Amino acid sequence: MENLVVSLGVGVALIAALFFLIYRFTRLRGYQTAALVFAITMILFIPYSVLNWVSADVFAIHLALYVIVPYGLGIITTQQEAERGKGARRGRLHWAPMTILVFFGVVATVNALMVTLATHGMPSHLVGVFLPEPQSQASEVTSGFPGTVARISERKEALATGSSYIDVMRRQQHLGWEIRQGWLSRPAVGEPAVFQVRVTDRDGLPISGAAIEGQFMRVSDFNLDQSFTMRAVGGGLYQAEVTLPAPGRWDLLFRVRNGEDVFEQQASTRVRESRS
Repeated sequence: MENLVVSLGVGVALIAALFFLIYRFTRLRGYQTAALVFAITMILFIPYSVLNWVSADVFAIHLALYVIVPYGLGIITTQQEAERGKGARRGRLHWAPMTILVFFGVVATVNALMVTLATHGMPSHLVGVFLPEPQSQASEVTSGFPGTVARISERKEALATGSSYIDVMRRQQHLGWEIRQGWLSRPAVGEPAVFQVRVTDRDGLPISGAAIEGQFMRVSDFNLDQSFTMRAVGGGLYQAEVTLPAPGRWDLLFRVRNGEDVFEQQASTRVRESRS
């Protein structure tokens, strides 16, 4: 169910086809057919969704539309049966049930498009049409909404506890350490790359024996976050081999501990597609 528009469209088409097959080849009335199709849909859809869980909003959108389709078709066929019973012209439909179906169809389609664009961004061939050209030298423009804010809990804690976090930053500034980080080779998806950090004190002397640990954070999916611990290689240099599973931007947060002194560094990096 990664592509909401496809899964919703295919699901609705299958539900409608099942409804008309049962209604055409059995003696069930409209409301009876609607109840049977609804039961079959839920028996198949709910276990599948649980086993292939994406998110609550995706589940809710599918559930809402999969419920309203048999319900709306049941209303339409029941109304047709009543009209035929009164001798009215065959095929005549009241505008109210059709309006309900169209309304919920539009709502579900718009929500599906919004969730898809927020999760995966706008298709690349449409970016140049609907988005302005980048002012920087960027070669790739993405429109996906990340959905999370890195370290938001710490920021909330800083606001709640007053100056505690600010005091940490002041002590860190007072240390005067210089932290430089980078890759020994450009990282690619699924390929191990060596991440290196160089730590020196305020006089430019290397700091040896420090403990460094951190995390590469995928802003759009925290389940992909990669933690690491670095090893000392001498001369104030520390290294860790990291394999990042997705292309694009990654945020980086790591802490350098030397005795009771702690220095925190933030950065971001980009990972390219695999060479293969």
